[in-house]
Amino acid sequence: MGIQGLLPQLKSIMAPIRVEELRGQTVAVDTYSWLHKGALSCGDRLCKGLPTTRHIEYCMHRVNMLRHFGVKPILVFDGGLLPIKNDQETKRARSRKENLERAREHEAAGNSRAGFECYQKAVDITPRIASGLIEVLKKEKVDYIVAPYEADAQMTFLSINKLVDAVITEDSDLIPFGCSRIIFKMDKFGQGVEFQITRLERNRELDFNGFTRQMLLEMCILSGCDYLPSLPGMGVKRAHALIQKLKCYEKVIKHLKYSAVSVPPQYEESFKKAIWAFKYQRVYDPATEDIIHLSTVPHDLSEDLEFLGPYPLPSLYLEF
Repeated sequence: MGIQGLLPQLKSIMAPIRVEELRGQTVAVDTYSWLHKGALSCGDRLCKGLPTTRHIEYCMHRVNMLRHFGVKPILVFDGGLLPIKNDQETKRARSRKENLERAREHEAAGNSRAGFECYQKAVDITPRIASGLIEVLKKEKVDYIVAPYEADAQMTFLSINKLVDAVITEDSDLIPFGCSRIIFKMDKFGQGVEFQITRLERNRELDFNGFTRQMLLEMCILSGCDYLPSLPGMGVKRAHALIQKLKCYEKVIKHLKYSAVSVPPQYEESFKKAIWAFKYQRVYDPATEDIIHLSTVPHDLSEDLEFLGPYPLPSLYLEF
């Protein structure tokens, strides 16, 4: 889902970029976003379990485009499901099921176009689908990583540790994660738009002067994210104004309660967990070949971090 409404509010600092400008660099790729786009052309076949390779061809076309221009891609796959996202994933699964039922109804009624559109919305990019692409990547000697949990956290780890020069994604979550250079909307011709965290204070749509990374993170969570739905009437602009004025989420929540806004009893605790999900998620470190936290967990953080998922064994699919 990403942070709804965030990217339009950063339009003034989004710079056009062409793939040629990345020559000699290494990029991490949000592979599931490519698979989802590739699946749009064959959603009916994937939902019916019929043979198709169109989604894989879509991904490999972009891999080969990057390599043609001297760019080294590292494809990053999502791994296990984070417990903190159970509610969100349940909603998405329900939506896919409803669309699958509609697709079958349209198809039975002879409305193939409406059916195809519903099949597109019903596709679930499963580990089996991902493994089909992985087999091709192995043959083509393309580096890839299956994250312990979310690809977003894994790509951020690669970015902040200078293992990649940029990240290619469609997901604005990479901004609150703290990724420094992100390329959005890269098309089949290698044209996209680039976000750099260093440009943030030059933004015209929202004033980020004086904002810390923590304030940016809390603004994004307040406006609604995969780990915590927003409060009624809370969008990016209002969240920005509140964080800009009050500086931290604790004061914002107290202010909202005094303003007679309905704040659920567990909201503040859930907010804290959302912050930890962005900061301390588990990732794979290629240098040590071990599973670590994205950031070092403070010694005084004694709370149970099981909502970030149990410690997983390093995947057999990790190749770097």
